[in-house]
Amino acid sequence: MTDIPIKTEEEEDEKKKKKKRFLWLWLLFMLLVGIAGGTYLYFNHSRVIPKSQLVAGDFLPNQKDAKKMSDTELAKYAQEAVDASQFQLMINPKSTISFDTQSGYIGIKNPKTNVYPINVRFYTTDNKEVYVSGAIEPGQEVTSGTLSSKLKKGTYEVKAQFDIYDNKTKQKRGQQFAIVTMTVQ
Repeated sequence: MTDIPIKTEEEEDEKKKKKKRFLWLWLLFMLLVGIAGGTYLYFNHSRVIPKSQLVAGDFLPNQKDAKKMSDTELAKYAQEAVDASQFQLMINPKSTISFDTQSGYIGIKNPKTNVYPINVRFYTTDNKEVYVSGAIEPGQEVTSGTLSSKLKKGTYEVKAQFDIYDNKTKQKRGQQFAIVTMTVQ
């Protein structure tokens, strides 16, 4: 008869514990490898700016119709750009209105140097609209007008709201404000 080694319960428990320890160590090792690999990829590949692909024919073509601008042409072009970006506000600070007709002197000018049409609205201190000029193109002026809301005799501080419009699209581009003393007599 041969002796067959009989494993005791303690030996089996010890073997199971070693297996568990080995698995835990293996999982810990794999976790550390994963963290190290992820960190490497994050820092070395996340900040790379992709290069655009160069396609044949994407080079600057030879000159064809372009010519060099003279100094006077360049200065004129620059001045036109500056003029187009500026707006000059012109309004008389005093306005006189007849109580009977509710019309009178209103001095608003849109100089030729402006490139934008305007619309001017007058508001009393309680934000009541009392006058609307309608469109005033560059080079036009309003010397007299009729109030849209009746005012009593007296002197009023009126806020003039200049609405500035694009000369091509006719869309509103901005606003400017001025204070006018309006006397109703």
